[in-house]
Amino acid sequence: MKRFLLSALFIAIVPVARAEEPKSFPAAKHGAGELKFVEKVPVLVVKGKPTEMGEQFGKLAVANAPDLTKLHAQFLEDAGQTKKYPFIEIMAKRLKQSFPPHIVTELEAVAKASGRTEGFLLFANTVADLTSGMGCSTVIVEKDRSKTGSPIFGRNFDWVPTKGITEHTLVVVYKGEGKRAFAAVTVAPIEGVISGMNDAGLCVTINEISIKQSKDTPEFNWKGTPLLLSFRRVLEECGTVAEAEKLLRNMPRTSTCCMTICDKTGGAVFEMTPKNLEVRTHENGVCCCTNHFRSEKLCVDNKCERYDALLPLQKKDAPKLGVKDVFTELAKVQQGTHTLQCMVFEPADRVLHLAYGTGPATKLPPTKLELGKIFDEK
Repeated sequence: MKRFLLSALFIAIVPVARAEEPKSFPAAKHGAGELKFVEKVPVLVVKGKPTEMGEQFGKLAVANAPDLTKLHAQFLEDAGQTKKYPFIEIMAKRLKQSFPPHIVTELEAVAKASGRTEGFLLFANTVADLTSGMGCSTVIVEKDRSKTGSPIFGRNFDWVPTKGITEHTLVVVYKGEGKRAFAAVTVAPIEGVISGMNDAGLCVTINEISIKQSKDTPEFNWKGTPLLLSFRRVLEECGTVAEAEKLLRNMPRTSTCCMTICDKTGGAVFEMTPKNLEVRTHENGVCCCTNHFRSEKLCVDNKCERYDALLPLQKKDAPKLGVKDVFTELAKVQQGTHTLQCMVFEPADRVLHLAYGTGPATKLPPTKLELGKIFDEK
């Protein structure tokens, strides 16, 4: 009798426990696109023309996303944007005129394939321009300061820790016709680049800067390319830091931000406003960035505890750093539940080490992703 009761209790409890397990994207294929898992990390590969990639992304990353409607509503509430959202969506639609044409085509295909409104997708891809909340800390280790003999690029992604957002995190590899292959560490349904690497090993990440925190007093440029889409263009079109700088100097920009960028030979921080682009390089082989401009031309407030915590890395007599060391340093500047992702890029080897989940992600074991092999696959 006791055994029967225990068995019945176990049967009653197990479904509840399973129901509470975090949902994720299902492994699936659509056309030339495929979503599969590397360990526990969902990796989506989309290929072809913009319409084809949009359909693949729409089916596999948007239609299959776990309860996207609930996530959207909760994110707006957590960010304090629920009442403002109708106005934000209008502004996002206004920015559509400045989307790169191939991304407009792709986005329209995503909407059709997923059943989501175009306004919803436009908001997702202009969230860095029209709302606030991204924190982030980045560290570039030049090859002379690296234990590996090659550059190492680490990054914490800090954002609003909305319940369910980590289950919408995935790595999307784009293989578009006439474009460089690249991988974006994103949150569905964002098609722009928050953090990413391309087939040349070029890596970029965004550090948000308030438009009010710039000495050149810029105004929002409605004709500028939305920030996350400008980052995507860099990965689609450039192979080096120098090429990226040239592209960005000739690209209209909506607002202010820092782009931390690194290629196979080294990196820099691009401090960008609608008016100016300032390049800040390493000090004694290390370059750090948080959420303030530091260049003389743009800086108005450089007080940041996280930046101060990273400063010892830039001392002349500081020791060399390896991948594990960079993770250790990023753990010192984590922001609790807001640190949703922690990652380290090795541009020369085209490798990404990614930890993500309920924050701080710096406490979670990273997964090694051989992006170069995925880029080279036919």
